[in-house]
Formats: sequence, C-alpha cells, structure tokens
Amino acid sequence: MKILIISAGPGLDEIRKVHGHATDWITKLIPSDIQVNVVNSYNNEDFKESEYDAWIITGSAFSVIDNTQWIIKLKEKIKYAEQNSIYVLGVCFGHQIISAALGGKVVKNPKGWELGSYPLSLNSKGHSSELFKNINSDDYFYFSHEDVVLELPSNAQELASNKMGLQSFHIDNKIFGVQFHPEFTFDIMEQYVKIRFQKGVISQLNPVYESKTSYKVITNFIEICKRRV
Repeated sequence: MKILIISAGPGLDEIRKVHGHATDWITKLIPSDIQVNVVNSYNNEDFKESEYDAWIITGSAFSVIDNTQWIIKLKEKIKYAEQNSIYVLGVCFGHQIISAALGGKVVKNPKGWELGSYPLSLNSKGHSSELFKNINSDDYFYFSHEDVVLELPSNAQELASNKMGLQSFHIDNKIFGVQFHPEFTFDIMEQYVKIRFQKGVISQLNPVYESKTSYKVITNFIEICKRRV
C-alpha cells in the first residue's frame, strides 16, 4: 500500500526547529511496511493521483477561504479522489479543504480561535465509525484553527462536534475529515499555545491537557485503507 502525505504548509518555524514537521509526526504513526511519500502542495509540487491508495492532507496556517492557485489545484485533486475511490483523511486545513472542494462551506469561526486541548462529542455515527475505534470519547483533542466547516457537502455525514462547531465527518467511509490534530503531542500543543499567545493571537494561555487516544485516528485510517485496498 502507498500513502501520500500532502503537506499544506511549512508549519511554524519555532515548532519545526524543535519538533520537526507535521509530515514527520504523521509518518511516525504509520507502520513501517507501508510506503509513504510526501508532497509539498503549498509549494505547487505536483503528484500523480492514481499512484497512491490513500492520501493524508495536513493542517496549515493558510486559509481555505483565500482560494489561492495551489488551493484551487488541490481541490480539483480531491474531486478526483472522490470520483476514483481514493481514500483521504484531512486534518484541520485538510478537513476544511475536503469539505470546500466537495460542496461544503468554510468560514472564519465567529466564535474565534479554538486553540488548546478540548473535548468533543461523538454522535451515533461517530461512535460506530471505524475512524474512532478505541478512541476514548471523554478524551481531550488538540486544536489549532480559526476557520471552521459551516456546511458539509450534501453527501457527507457528521461524526463529531463541540461548542465551537463541526469536528469530523465522512463521505462513504472513504473520505474523512477531523478538525483536531491527531498527530500532535502534548509538548507540540503546549508550544503552539505559547507561541500564539506571545504573538497576540489569543489573549490568555489556554489550558493544555494530555490527549491519550486521539492519535489513533491516524492508525485507524490506515487500517480502514488496508482492509479495502
């Protein structure tokens, strides 16, 4: 099986110098017997869609709303993925661009930034979804975003939400989105909060609690792909 990690941004310099990039964190969660390639979509690097069984689209400091050329191009590739049964997991920005590409709506959240570790609520479909297998619904989840999916594509089904809005969805159990960051560790999340606070993005240091099971979204997605490839 071949997995493509689509990087949607370089990440914060301060984070990358200490912890590496999100593509590194995701790769560490993927079994070593699976071939993993990385493409920097935000740098207009191209890839052949049909070469991969599944894609994982990372978070980004860029906004889907800006709809720059590379974002438009990535949206077209997401449409191809849906039409050709390629499995896709979108994380944060990835979750948003999948929704926008397939007919949903993304906006700046009028409730403001969601930055730190917070709970979410799985609905009945979320509880039964393989994506959330062995994930504690009472756990904390790591967030760092200002935009939010306001409306889902017509063929999408919501899996989770919280007071800040929609947090996860799926389309035909092939395409998945999660607004939170399963690839983050406690240390990475804590540093994001400190950096954003120092830059004045948030007015106070939000609490960070350890997420013990949310990383399983990555491993669960891989298992879903394995059984269907």
